[in-house]
Amino acid sequence: MGEKVMYWRFFVCSIFLAVTGCTSENEPATAETVLATVGGEAITALDLHRYEQALPDYLRSKKEGVAARGENLQTLVDKELMLREAYKRGLDQLPGLSYTLSDMVNKRLAEELSREWIDARLKVTEEELRTAYEEHLLGWEIWPAHILSATEKEAQAIIRQLEAGANFSELARQHSLADDADKGGNLGAFFDQSGAVPSLRDGTFHLEEGQVSEPIRTIDGYEVVKVLKKRRIPFEKLRADIAEQVGQRKWAQRRQVVIDSLKEVRDLRYHRDRIHAVLAALQGRALDQPYVPLIEYEGGGIGVGDAVWGLRSLKKGALPPDSSAAVLAIERWILPDSLLALEARMQERHQWPAMVAWAESQKQSLLVSQLRLDAVAGKVSVTEAEVQDYYEQNLENYRSLPGVIEMTEVLVNTHAEAEEILARARAGERLAELAQHHSVRPSMKPVGGHTFADSGRVTIESLYQSPYRTFFGDSNSKDVGVLQGPMEVQEKYSVFLLDQPYEMALLPFKQVQRPIRVNIRKRREGVLFDAFLDSLRQAYAGEVHISQDALSRYTTTF
Repeated sequence: MGEKVMYWRFFVCSIFLAVTGCTSENEPATAETVLATVGGEAITALDLHRYEQALPDYLRSKKEGVAARGENLQTLVDKELMLREAYKRGLDQLPGLSYTLSDMVNKRLAEELSREWIDARLKVTEEELRTAYEEHLLGWEIWPAHILSATEKEAQAIIRQLEAGANFSELARQHSLADDADKGGNLGAFFDQSGAVPSLRDGTFHLEEGQVSEPIRTIDGYEVVKVLKKRRIPFEKLRADIAEQVGQRKWAQRRQVVIDSLKEVRDLRYHRDRIHAVLAALQGRALDQPYVPLIEYEGGGIGVGDAVWGLRSLKKGALPPDSSAAVLAIERWILPDSLLALEARMQERHQWPAMVAWAESQKQSLLVSQLRLDAVAGKVSVTEAEVQDYYEQNLENYRSLPGVIEMTEVLVNTHAEAEEILARARAGERLAELAQHHSVRPSMKPVGGHTFADSGRVTIESLYQSPYRTFFGDSNSKDVGVLQGPMEVQEKYSVFLLDQPYEMALLPFKQVQRPIRVNIRKRREGVLFDAFLDSLRQAYAGEVHISQDALSRYTTTF
């Protein structure tokens, strides 16, 4: 009898192993191991592994082992459930979804062809970099003094006096209309070419030390500029920046060659009279005929609606103000992608397996997003009182603005001068008085977010960076009245102290009102969607099968 029982147990076990693929609890999972099925669609170990590999840290489960893997597997199951529901509701037939997906595929095709035809063929040589450095006078910085006159005639008179041997500083004190006349027109710092308006840049950077410019017309009048000092940043320090600039220029040139050749092949035809409909739509008016062509070419074209959609999607600044600007933007950004995408489709790249798989993944994401939108749309409202209550109950969460710094500074040219100022201040002299007699700050250019007084008083606004904010921090009370320095600031040296304590400031309600409302709405929509997802799980419960055994083996293997 015992032998028969053992025989039947062996027989049943053999049949079970045959049906399940001869697996056992000790057999490791492979990439093809089926962890779950949803309506006959398998979710394999490879599917889960790829999902987990792409999962950002902030979305990873707080659980460990099989429990964590189970949560991740449930996410993939839920995705399959949502896709089944989306197809059941016919969301894949929505015209907007098809248009969006087609636009995404075209952009992807254009990007891939652009990388192959343009990016991969770019080469920047060392000789080109050094040529750009020399031809464009890169790296030069000048320390200027200037005399501002009201008319060109007065500026020419200044130059004649200089040629006759007059002292530049004295002439500046006597005749300059600029605020720094009492400092002899000395601007007090080095400037590179990016720090000068084009007329001043072109009129001064070719000069050598000691040379004086011809009269230069500016918005304030006519400038006569003398180069007090001149220096050049070495090529090696600028090499990376130059390489980027030269590379961008060559990329634009190469791109233009490619696009021009495609234009010629496709025989473009413009309907410029329809650009006004594009502008009207951008300004909020209804678009009566979105499908009429704005640009036609062999094999395709850009409709009026396409142009409106494309211009709204561009993140290149404000919308074009007139028809000329709109045509330029379309020519520069929309038409090239359209031509590249068409060329890629003519090469049947949209049918390549990798592109087909990518398009399917994007379609699934769009379907899930649309289903979620349908599940919560119009079902959540947030009142003004609720937003205000949330703000008042969470004030500490909005105390995140760096405090306003009130301090006193004496800025001098050398470390030795700063050491002397520090010693005098420690001996009892007031830092404010030392600033009035010794600080070079009044002769320097303004700094955003900083207010400077001749007494050395400095106010640094909340959201502006500064060496002083780096030193003191976003709030400070321990350093009030303590002499500090010397510290290097703007290539000079500072002795300074904090005048009063400051704390992190509270963000005003108006500034955070909208994000609070969005946050409350998202939380409520999340609750609604979780309930919707639970209903899907119940509705499709009979079609979902999860293998705990396979999941355990996956956890051990992967």
